[in-house]
Amino acid sequence: MREQIEILASLQNVDREIKDKNLAKKSLTDEIDKRENEIGQKRREVAQLKAEWNEKEKLRREKDAQFQDEGRKATDKRMRMTRIKNIRELQALQHEVDQIKMQNSLIEEELIAIMEDLETRGAALKEREAELKTLEEAWGAEKDALAAQVAEIDKQVAETASGRQTIAAQLNGDLIGRYEMIFRARGGTAVVGVTDGICQGCYMNIPPQLANEIRKNERLNLCPSCHRILYYKPAEPTDGKHA
Repeated sequence: MREQIEILASLQNVDREIKDKNLAKKSLTDEIDKRENEIGQKRREVAQLKAEWNEKEKLRREKDAQFQDEGRKATDKRMRMTRIKNIRELQALQHEVDQIKMQNSLIEEELIAIMEDLETRGAALKEREAELKTLEEAWGAEKDALAAQVAEIDKQVAETASGRQTIAAQLNGDLIGRYEMIFRARGGTAVVGVTDGICQGCYMNIPPQLANEIRKNERLNLCPSCHRILYYKPAEPTDGKHA
């Protein structure tokens, strides 16, 4: 069993390395996702501003066409007035012309307000587009660098995982199954030493009889408190001078 425990300890070192690399990868991918979301949000903001500007520009064209149409109507009626001698008809046409002028005056005011709004919206749109361009240019090179780091981690994990298979093949199937369950449940620490009767995983005292069994390494022993796999780990000698 001693040999199996030692192999488990080696496997744990490999699994910790893989876990650390995957955590580093997650940190990188989270950063990539965060930046992509920020740029995506900015793109949506620019698209919304552009759509609003286009809608307002469409309204401007409609109002302008209406203004031009009413102007042509007024011109046409004034030309007709030059050919009419009947006073009542002249007065009626003059009234129509006056109504058109009044309507056109209102349309002109609306048109001016729309053009001012367009100018404001256009300035805001250009500002957001410039911000987006700056973000995209800065992110382009940075994203490539982060993606390269992720690819390198994937390569290292694949290489380490290949070595892990070699180590794991030396272990009993039931033993590795229990180890992997404990590894997941205990945050990456499944095999720990016992030093001076203390579990180095949870730092609780081990009963003396169990501590003796652990020294023998004849069977699998688990910590009564944290349920990690235990092995005997002598206390490291300390340097000291005798008086």
